[in-house]
Order: sequence, then C-alpha cells, then structure tokens
Amino acid sequence: MADDKRWFEKRAPEMAKGWWEFYNAVEGDTVLDKKTKALIAISASVVGRCPHCSESRIKKAMALGISKEEIGEAIMLTALLSSGTDIFWIKDTYEKYLG
Repeated sequence: MADDKRWFEKRAPEMAKGWWEFYNAVEGDTVLDKKTKALIAISASVVGRCPHCSESRIKKAMALGISKEEIGEAIMLTALLSSGTDIFWIKDTYEKYLG
C-alpha cells in the first residue's frame, strides 16, 4: 500500500522530488507551532474530504498530545465555516431564480 500512495514518484520523479521538498519545508520548523499546524492540517483534510489524510492527521495530532476535544472543536469550526460558505455563496443565485 505504501508504494501505491507514492505512485507519482515513479511517474514524475522530478516533480515528486519538488513536492517532497515542499512537504518537508512546510512540515518542518516554521513560525507556526506543531499543535497549530496539526489542527490546521485536520481542518484542511476535512474540507478536502480525504479519508486517508483525515485519519493520518488525527493520529499525528493525538501523538503530539492534542486532546480529542481540541480535535473535535477544530472539526466543528471547519464544519461551521464550510456551511457558512455554502449559505452565503448561494445567496445571489437563490435570489436571482427564487426571489
């Protein structure tokens, strides 16, 4: 399965190398602390609806000592913002066709 996840390394090795450099730079030491990055990553995986990403990012967050409650709150905040985006995005179209 690990080979399957890295299929792109065989198909586009130079681009894959660049992607891994990007990955390592973002995952490395930056101005954001590991906890903040982990919670953002969970939120992004939820928005992206990626089961693999969500699972791996939740496991990583828990390994960092982030509580289930903190993870749950990050997910709920993501859900709130996502639903708000849908509600406000559709307003003009709704009004145009449905008054």
